[in-house]
Amino acid sequence: MSLQQQYLEAMGIESWQRRDCPIEVPEPALVATVPVVAESGAPSTVEASSPVASAPSVQAAEEMVVDVACMDWDSLRGAVTSCTQCELQDRSQQRLFGAGAQQATWMIIGGPPGKVETQQGEPFVDAAGQLLNAMLAAIGLKRHQVYLTNLLKCQLEARAPNIEEAASCAPYLLRQIALVQPSVILVMGAVAARHLLKSDLTAIDALRGSSHTLPGSAIPLVVTYHPADLLRTPADKRKAWQDLQQAQAIVAQAN
Repeated sequence: MSLQQQYLEAMGIESWQRRDCPIEVPEPALVATVPVVAESGAPSTVEASSPVASAPSVQAAEEMVVDVACMDWDSLRGAVTSCTQCELQDRSQQRLFGAGAQQATWMIIGGPPGKVETQQGEPFVDAAGQLLNAMLAAIGLKRHQVYLTNLLKCQLEARAPNIEEAASCAPYLLRQIALVQPSVILVMGAVAARHLLKSDLTAIDALRGSSHTLPGSAIPLVVTYHPADLLRTPADKRKAWQDLQQAQAIVAQAN
């Protein structure tokens, strides 16, 4: 059994082949290793071998009381920690900033953080995080090679964010994207996808499978299922694998 087949099985995706006609499945092409930078430190300067995707517009940041448009990582983290932009500040004592390589080819964005994520200070944890790790491994990536963050920085349970809440956090997220400068953004879940794409569509299947770019930028954006949703509906894992392959092809073309 190939390495890729092992990871696909870890994701819960079966690979079928005829017993009398074995098929050799090629190993996944490894994406170039991304320099790992400690989350709490400022990113080091890395010379790109190919043009970097355009940074997203930070027009929304200009409307904030605190201008984040020129902030480095440490300043941005401080702004998130002390944010008072919306009413969630009164109900959320902890903020979830993000984790991973601060200069990365892949950036992964989930919806509002849950209680466990906020407590542990890292996106995509527990069983959903383990599934995400398996998904990344299937395309030759490790968790520390990508940057992980959320649509919102404050915990939100049992409901989708309203427009005001999403708009309040948008400048922070856009600044994170500008600092990471990813070749592709993988958006996990319909809630995050709908707000990032400014779409009226609410079903994940209406948002995935198409070519998107982050509004105001040229950065490719791929929509897929959130790992927590895949745990509830394992039949969608094969479609999620197609989404990962789509994102991997974008990265390969950019390099």
